[in-house]
Amino acid sequence: MSGHSHFATIKRAKEVRGAIDSLIKDIIKNLSGELGHCLESVTLIGSYTIGKISLERPNVNFLIFTKPNVSANEYLKIGEIFYSVSKKYLNYFSVKIDSPPFRTGFPIGNKELQLVLSPNVLNMIQKNDDPPFGVPLNVLEGMKSTRKIVFGSDPLKDINVKHAKQDVIKWAFFDIGILYRNQLIRAPLIYDITEHLNLLADESLEIGKVALMWGTEIFLSEDDWKKGKHMELIKNKEEMVKFYNNINEKLGKDATVVLDARLNFHQYKANRVKAYKLYNSAYNLITAVFFKILKEMRDRRSL
Repeated sequence: MSGHSHFATIKRAKEVRGAIDSLIKDIIKNLSGELGHCLESVTLIGSYTIGKISLERPNVNFLIFTKPNVSANEYLKIGEIFYSVSKKYLNYFSVKIDSPPFRTGFPIGNKELQLVLSPNVLNMIQKNDDPPFGVPLNVLEGMKSTRKIVFGSDPLKDINVKHAKQDVIKWAFFDIGILYRNQLIRAPLIYDITEHLNLLADESLEIGKVALMWGTEIFLSEDDWKKGKHMELIKNKEEMVKFYNNINEKLGKDATVVLDARLNFHQYKANRVKAYKLYNSAYNLITAVFFKILKEMRDRRSL
């Protein structure tokens, strides 16, 4: 790469990051200004809050905590705000607003670079549920560790995220087996994958990443899980690939595909062979994790 093109790449990255920051601030301003009366908190979580957002496929995660008496019209307004604000930034990137594992969004704009916004709307009336807000505690633990409150209170502050391996198995059965695996299986029926290859690649990547993260907990021994080795694997992608390769070589290859797609998403979303390969890898991973969950449940019942 020449010095000029390297400089242009750095300049472009700064422009994109600046546009993302501005978009997020606009959304927060509109949410707090127009819906502050019915919102308990707006909290950002994930890679964006800890300065590790990927500009290959940037993703920003929101937790939007509503007060118990929120109305249907106010839910509609949340959606209106996300889309109206996003449309102001289509000169920088296209925007896809997702809510996995419930719905996949259609991108707006035609830029190759795509910003994914993932708002999770939670009602404060569910804070004392088991698990809180209906979110598994191992997932809440990750949310809690990266959270940044940008409006209102801190609903996660006093939640005890301590849990046992058997809790993970129970939660994973629903999240992996009922929600995410079925979403992936049904994806080719929801839209024409020949016309929307990018959507297939997008869903496959998201669900593949979910399978990898849950799998690090499910496949670990009880002792290694208690030592927190799954957190080490999540942070070290090379070690994660080795971990899956030690389970079997095929899963190691599937893990490699998903992690490569994370870094080179533009190659997968426009190439049928690569997109289908990614779909296959995501399916193999989430199915392997689900079958391990079923085995763990059978083994625990037999004790």
